[in-house]
Amino acid sequence: MSNKESVRHTKPLIGVVIWTILSSSAFADDWPQWQGPDRNAISKEGGLLREWPQDGLPLAWKITGLGGGYSGPSIAAGRIFGMSNRGDDEVVWALSEKDGKEIWATRLGPGFKQKDWPQGKEGPGCTPTVDGERLYVEGLGGDVACLQVKDGKIIWQGSLQKNFGGSVPPWSDRESPLVDGDRLICT
Repeated sequence: MSNKESVRHTKPLIGVVIWTILSSSAFADDWPQWQGPDRNAISKEGGLLREWPQDGLPLAWKITGLGGGYSGPSIAAGRIFGMSNRGDDEVVWALSEKDGKEIWATRLGPGFKQKDWPQGKEGPGCTPTVDGERLYVEGLGGDVACLQVKDGKIIWQGSLQKNFGGSVPPWSDRESPLVDGDRLICT
């Protein structure tokens, strides 16, 4: 899987993060992976508010029902991507940046059942990584997948445990894949 070609936050918090990102700029730069374009948590945008209005910014839109988990959003080409557990399933989803409507949601498999760990049982902690027309994710149980950005179709799936003989740590797998040239790096 090294070749790209082959290879307790709650629901309201996800909504707040998305609202905050979208409300700060109508024409925001893409944020296609964990901690942004350069993976350093620094925005290159200018003209941002130095002080918030006392009553806050006007709400652009709101969505509920995304599911549970720790996934941070990634934003690219007018879409917002995330992961969550919905019922017993681990899913990846895409929303319209403009109005928050769900474009697609893809079931990756059953949600990982974390054992004996007192926190973070609500769902995945991966921020999806967008690389052109492909989206890479890692689930709580170490399942890695590549999906098409346009429709969420799974291109390939693999398992860090089954394919490489690893084991799931007590806190589970909570990483965001990194694309480095023609390699996909997951831990």
